[in-house]
Amino acid sequence: LKTFLILWSTQGISALGSSMTTFAIIIWAYEQHDTVSSISMFTICSMLPYVLLSFIAGAIADKWNKKITMIVTNMISATCSFAVLILLHIGMLEIWHLYIINIIIGIMNAFQFPAAEVAITLIAPKKHYMRISGLQSLSNSIVTIFAPALATAVLTICGLNTVLVVDIIYFVVAFIALVF
Repeated sequence: LKTFLILWSTQGISALGSSMTTFAIIIWAYEQHDTVSSISMFTICSMLPYVLLSFIAGAIADKWNKKITMIVTNMISATCSFAVLILLHIGMLEIWHLYIINIIIGIMNAFQFPAAEVAITLIAPKKHYMRISGLQSLSNSIVTIFAPALATAVLTICGLNTVLVVDIIYFVVAFIALVF
C-alpha cells in the first residue's frame, strides 16, 4: 500500500489546497461585488462542465494513461491558480477571469477524477479496497471540514495571495509524488 498511501496523501493535500482556494475566492468575490449571484455563478462554471463532460470523460480517461492524465489535468488546474495569483498581484483580477478559470478547472476535474479512481484500483491490491475506500472517505471529509476554516484563517491573516501560494505549494508536493 506504500504507493497508494503516497498518492492518497499527496492528492489529499492538493485537494485541500484547491478547496481552500475555491472557498477563499468565493469570499473575495463576495467582498468585491456584494452579490450572491457571483457565488452561484462560480458553482455553475465549475459544475456544469464537469456534469456535461463526466459522461464521456470517464470513458476517455479510461483509455488514456492514468498517470499522464492526472499530471496534465493537475498541471492545468495549478496553472489556473497561478494565473489568479498573477492577476491578483498586478491588480487586474476580475470576476469574469474567475468564471473562465472555473470552467477550465471543471473540465479538468471531469477527466482527473475518473483517472484517479482507476489509478488507485491499478496500484492497490484488491484485498485492500475496503481500507482504501475508508481512507478516501476520510480525506474527502477532512478536506470538506477543514478547507473553509483554513482558507478563512489564512485569508484573514495573510490575504488571498497566501491562500493561492499555499495551493500552488500543495500542488507541487502532489505533482512531485505523482511524477516519481
